[in-house]
Amino acid sequence: MGQRPTPPTDQRPTPPLPPDAALLHAFVNTLDLRSFVRHGTTHQGGDQLSSPQALADWLRTRELVDPGTPADRRDLDRAHRLRADLRACLAPAPATVSSADDAPSAGEPPAVRLDIRLSTAPGRPPALLPGTDGADGALTVIALAAVRAAQDGSLARLKVCQAPDCRWVFYDHSRPGLARWCAPELCGNRMKTRAYRQRRH
Repeated sequence: MGQRPTPPTDQRPTPPLPPDAALLHAFVNTLDLRSFVRHGTTHQGGDQLSSPQALADWLRTRELVDPGTPADRRDLDRAHRLRADLRACLAPAPATVSSADDAPSAGEPPAVRLDIRLSTAPGRPPALLPGTDGADGALTVIALAAVRAAQDGSLARLKVCQAPDCRWVFYDHSRPGLARWCAPELCGNRMKTRAYRQRRH
């Protein structure tokens, strides 16, 4: 399924994520908005889904499509829109998170429309599955993972780091589930130091 993206920090290894949460974590973090300075160097973010080919490659790496499955500009636009919608779901509050580069703007439709079918079989519970193949179907798989994660509670553990110069999406492994930063020893300390300096001026 590929490697789970991790921020370039000194964090200790963390337990594996639930499968659906792991997929969502990887997908939303294809947009890296981090711009903090560490050891005198500004982190250079970027977008792993910068072109239709990049999207096709990412989906193939995650085994969401068969090798050679193409993606077009429409697929890319839908991927960006779905990613923005999911990031919005994970943000703690609109007032505390700056707008992302691919965040929805006024006048846009409220959500990505997906093709979903109901699968039924004797003796089995009904299941929702993608109604199409290819990149479009892969995006539906991601969206359905979000629904399942919301149902099992793991979605609530996916959070946007509240450091304005980070905004990395992380999984909150803490028992109370009240973490605010992806790395307390880095983003947390940086924000506390910044707040202290502001209070002194």
